[in-house]
Amino acid sequence: MVAATLLLPVAANQAFASVQDTPVSLTSSSWNADVVYGAASFTTDSAVAFDGQYAWDALGSMPSWAFVSAGLPEYQDPSTGSRYATQPTLFNSAYTNTITGAATQFEFQPFQNANNVNLFNNGTAGATLSLNNATAFNNIAILAASANSGPHYVAVNMTLHFANGSQSAPISYNVYDWSQSSGGNWALPYSVSRSSASTSGTLETQSILDTSNPADFQMYETDFNLQSLGYSNNALASISFSAVTGGDVGIFALSGYVNPNPQTPVLNDPPVTPASNSAVPLPASMPLTLSGGTLLALAAMGRRFTRNRKRLIA
Repeated sequence: MVAATLLLPVAANQAFASVQDTPVSLTSSSWNADVVYGAASFTTDSAVAFDGQYAWDALGSMPSWAFVSAGLPEYQDPSTGSRYATQPTLFNSAYTNTITGAATQFEFQPFQNANNVNLFNNGTAGATLSLNNATAFNNIAILAASANSGPHYVAVNMTLHFANGSQSAPISYNVYDWSQSSGGNWALPYSVSRSSASTSGTLETQSILDTSNPADFQMYETDFNLQSLGYSNNALASISFSAVTGGDVGIFALSGYVNPNPQTPVLNDPPVTPASNSAVPLPASMPLTLSGGTLLALAAMGRRFTRNRKRLIA
């Protein structure tokens, strides 16, 4: 099992000082649940519980949008000009990426009428994050949070699947609980709120804000150095996850820094197997094991050859 490489010495970081992880384009099947309350005007939209009882709330208490109040950009509908906290556009993580030395750029999935998380636990399988275009990355960053995790995090195994059909060994890391007191690398500029929801879905127009724990919840960034793990030359096609310990896990976004010069692996020539009727050349020298009698016979032959040679010369 491979542990995630999260930190690099300063000297190694300097090589990436001018780069930034940016959002990776994923297929719609990568998301399997809607756990973020979006704009109330979408009366048919419903959210499901993230932790069995509550969902993330982008609305918050009107007229203040929870996600916007947290420093995330609000979304403006290009057709109507109306502003909603339904899909913040690109935003920079509040955590400095340990590999690039810059703030990672993330992007949420739409909050309205759409799945916006890869949700799973140790009893259910999550969706596979599938890339629209297989790409080699120097490093990737994941935005995630957990709930009902007991020890403040859920242990997760992540497996990278490559375009050539190969895959990585399981990469182990911890996804911290969304309660901001649990630890982890805070990615949202400020913590946000949550609302009640049911596992079968609650209309987002019926959002009930949890006023007992206002603005108390976070998402976390985890960075993976694919160069040091030996995977930066392989075109990444998808990522699968599994929870090792109890709790719910939500993957909200994936970003990465593309390897600008992936190296093509050099393959050795395959060994040549001679045909059954081919002559197999002997090695240039062969060790000989001779018995004592054989050695005496060879010595006698040598003496006779020397005597005969002397007679011929005389």
